[in-house]
Amino acid sequence: MLNKVLDKYYKRPILYDILISVIIVFAVFFLQEKGNISLDFDSTSNDVSTIGLTVSGFILTLLSILLTLKSRSILSNENNYKNNFEVFLGSKLYTKSIKILKKGVVVLIFISLISLTIGSLMKDIYTDYGLYINIICLLFISLTFLRCFHILNLIFDMQSKQSE
Repeated sequence: MLNKVLDKYYKRPILYDILISVIIVFAVFFLQEKGNISLDFDSTSNDVSTIGLTVSGFILTLLSILLTLKSRSILSNENNYKNNFEVFLGSKLYTKSIKILKKGVVVLIFISLISLTIGSLMKDIYTDYGLYINIICLLFISLTFLRCFHILNLIFDMQSKQSE
């Protein structure tokens, strides 16, 4: 069942990230309005966007490693796969994984730039809605990181199966 949910999620991850973010922001908003929770916001903090840029650097590093391994695999042998990882490098899953990771980097940079822009140029908006902006940014950062970490974990599992 989890695999079915993940398959649906990976088909349109940004759409599901937006949906999850909207649901959580509305939940936080209504809980605050009812007085069930009280969250304070420091309008001078822009650390969330910095976290997004840092995580995008991690994903770019992962992309670089995968592309390097693919290049080395192509140069070393012509479709003579010796292990599961080489099969992965030659499959459509490799291309799909690279697209997911690449889109993750674009989303993180976009979210970080929006957060920085609102925090720097639109201080009134950021003061009023900064808590919700930061929640959205943290959710996108977390979901993107978890998505990329899941792909990395699947690759590690594939590599560990070859060594057994």
